[in-house]
Amino acid sequence: MQPLKIGIDRLNVFCSVGIYDIEKQARQNLLVSARLFFADAPIEIDTMQQSVDYDTLCAEIQRIAALRHYELIENLALHIGSALKLVARCEQVEIRIDKPLAAQKNGAATIFVEISV
Repeated sequence: MQPLKIGIDRLNVFCSVGIYDIEKQARQNLLVSARLFFADAPIEIDTMQQSVDYDTLCAEIQRIAALRHYELIENLALHIGSALKLVARCEQVEIRIDKPLAAQKNGAATIFVEISV
Protein backbone atom coordinates (compact mmCIF):
# COMPACT_ATOMS: atom_id res chain seq x y z
CA MET A 1 0.00 0.00 0.00
CA GLN A 2 1.24 3.44 -0.93
CA PRO A 3 -0.01 7.03 -1.01
CA LEU A 4 -1.78 7.90 -4.24
CA LYS A 5 -3.06 11.08 -5.88
CA ILE A 6 -5.62 10.98 -8.71
CA GLY A 7 -6.40 14.13 -10.68
CA ILE A 8 -8.90 15.55 -13.13
CA ASP A 9 -7.78 18.71 -14.89
CA ARG A 10 -10.14 21.35 -16.27
CA LEU A 11 -13.28 19.27 -16.85
CA ASN A 12 -15.79 21.36 -18.83
CA VAL A 13 -18.97 21.78 -16.81
CA PHE A 14 -22.00 23.79 -17.94
CA CYS A 15 -24.12 24.89 -15.02
CA SER A 16 -26.17 27.65 -13.50
CA VAL A 17 -23.92 29.73 -11.26
CA GLY A 18 -23.62 33.37 -10.27
CA ILE A 19 -25.28 36.24 -8.46
CA TYR A 20 -26.22 38.46 -11.40
CA ASP A 21 -29.54 38.16 -13.26
CA ILE A 22 -27.79 37.37 -16.56
CA GLU A 23 -25.94 34.49 -14.84
CA LYS A 24 -29.21 33.14 -13.48
CA GLN A 25 -30.83 33.14 -16.93
CA ALA A 26 -28.24 31.08 -18.80
CA ARG A 27 -25.87 28.31 -17.88
CA GLN A 28 -22.18 29.03 -18.24
CA ASN A 29 -19.01 27.06 -18.72
CA LEU A 30 -16.77 26.35 -15.74
CA LEU A 31 -13.55 24.36 -15.64
CA VAL A 32 -13.37 21.98 -12.69
CA SER A 33 -10.13 20.40 -11.53
CA ALA A 34 -9.94 17.85 -8.72
CA ARG A 35 -7.18 16.11 -6.82
CA LEU A 36 -8.05 13.11 -4.69
CA PHE A 37 -5.60 11.94 -2.05
CA PHE A 38 -5.45 8.37 -0.77
CA ALA A 39 -3.19 7.54 2.19
CA ASP A 40 -2.95 3.81 1.49
CA ALA A 41 -3.86 2.71 -2.01
CA PRO A 42 -3.36 -0.94 -2.99
CA ILE A 43 -1.61 -0.07 -6.26
CA GLU A 44 0.31 -3.35 -6.23
CA ILE A 45 -2.97 -5.17 -6.99
CA ASP A 46 -3.63 -4.85 -10.71
CA THR A 47 -7.43 -5.05 -10.79
CA MET A 48 -10.15 -2.48 -11.36
CA GLN A 49 -11.79 -3.42 -8.05
CA GLN A 50 -8.83 -1.76 -6.31
CA SER A 51 -9.06 1.47 -8.31
CA VAL A 52 -11.29 4.49 -8.82
CA ASP A 53 -13.32 4.77 -12.02
CA TYR A 54 -12.46 8.09 -13.68
CA ASP A 55 -15.76 8.10 -15.58
CA THR A 56 -17.59 7.86 -12.26
CA LEU A 57 -15.66 10.82 -10.85
CA CYS A 58 -16.37 12.99 -13.90
CA ALA A 59 -20.04 11.99 -13.89
CA GLU A 60 -20.31 12.89 -10.20
CA ILE A 61 -18.88 16.35 -10.84
CA GLN A 62 -21.39 16.86 -13.67
CA ARG A 63 -24.24 15.54 -11.48
CA ILE A 64 -23.51 17.91 -8.58
CA ALA A 65 -23.17 20.88 -10.95
CA ALA A 66 -26.55 20.10 -12.54
CA LEU A 67 -28.47 19.73 -9.27
CA ARG A 68 -29.40 23.39 -8.85
CA HIS A 69 -28.36 27.01 -9.27
CA TYR A 70 -25.31 27.96 -7.20
CA GLU A 71 -24.81 31.59 -6.22
CA LEU A 72 -21.09 31.12 -5.52
CA ILE A 73 -18.51 28.88 -7.16
CA GLU A 74 -17.05 28.43 -3.68
CA ASN A 75 -20.23 26.65 -2.62
CA LEU A 76 -20.26 24.55 -5.78
CA ALA A 77 -16.62 23.57 -5.08
CA LEU A 78 -17.57 22.49 -1.54
CA HIS A 79 -20.43 20.30 -2.81
CA ILE A 80 -18.28 18.72 -5.52
CA GLY A 81 -15.41 18.06 -3.11
CA SER A 82 -17.67 16.51 -0.48
CA ALA A 83 -19.36 14.27 -3.06
CA LEU A 84 -16.08 13.08 -4.56
CA LYS A 85 -14.69 12.32 -1.13
CA LEU A 86 -17.64 10.02 -0.44
CA VAL A 87 -17.69 8.36 -3.86
CA ALA A 88 -13.95 7.67 -3.96
CA ARG A 89 -13.57 6.99 -0.21
CA CYS A 90 -10.42 9.11 -0.07
CA GLU A 91 -8.87 11.12 2.75
CA GLN A 92 -8.82 14.53 1.07
CA VAL A 93 -10.06 16.27 -2.06
CA GLU A 94 -8.83 19.55 -3.51
CA ILE A 95 -11.12 21.33 -5.95
CA ARG A 96 -10.31 24.23 -8.24
CA ILE A 97 -13.02 25.91 -10.31
CA ASP A 98 -12.08 28.39 -13.02
CA LYS A 99 -14.76 30.80 -14.20
CA PRO A 100 -13.83 31.86 -17.77
CA LEU A 101 -16.74 34.31 -18.17
CA ALA A 102 -15.62 36.30 -15.12
CA ALA A 103 -12.02 36.27 -16.32
CA GLN A 104 -12.97 37.46 -19.81
CA LYS A 105 -15.21 40.20 -18.42
CA ASN A 106 -12.39 41.50 -16.23
CA GLY A 107 -9.51 41.08 -18.66
CA ALA A 108 -7.86 38.40 -16.51
CA ALA A 109 -6.19 35.24 -17.74
CA THR A 110 -8.25 33.28 -15.22
CA ILE A 111 -10.38 33.73 -12.14
CA PHE A 112 -10.72 30.73 -9.85
CA VAL A 113 -11.37 29.41 -6.39
CA GLU A 114 -9.66 26.50 -4.64
CA ILE A 115 -10.81 24.57 -1.62
CA SER A 116 -9.75 21.48 0.26
CA VAL A 117 -12.28 19.08 1.77
